[in-house]
Amino acid sequence: MEKSEILQQWIEAAIPDPFLFQQRRAVYTHLLGTAHFAAMLAMKRSVDSEAAELAGLLHDISTYLTGEHEDHARKGAALTLRILSDLQLGTPQQQEQIALAVQRHSDKEHIQTPLDEVLKDADVLDHVFNYKMLIRREIPRLHALEQELGLTFPFWDQLQEKYENA
Repeated sequence: MEKSEILQQWIEAAIPDPFLFQQRRAVYTHLLGTAHFAAMLAMKRSVDSEAAELAGLLHDISTYLTGEHEDHARKGAALTLRILSDLQLGTPQQQEQIALAVQRHSDKEHIQTPLDEVLKDADVLDHVFNYKMLIRREIPRLHALEQELGLTFPFWDQLQEKYENA
């Protein structure tokens, strides 16, 4: 079984209460979407796609497990190390790199390691594609992604209009 599948099974089992799972379904969907975008970007950028996918699955794990978003990146990094270690996914060095990417994923303004950047950009792509929303500080990343991927987001005008009028 692939590491990603093992981790997805763990995440799904982490909230056995069906009502609570329904409440957190949007976060779970975001974890999966971000993981897929991260794997794709990693392949394009010659970054470890398996590590990127695992980072995507875990980047908002604290929010998913607790329902709280405050300081989720730092809390998520600690959870990530524990989860990857418990499930024996990756070497200690890989686990540390993934946890660091999780910790840094909210810092969209600064450039860090290639894995960090893949995760940050995947997070932005999932916000745009799955939620048709964007946080103001993510706009420069979205512009860079449009250039890199040769895309024009069809709803970009609506997003841009929203932020210009805010």
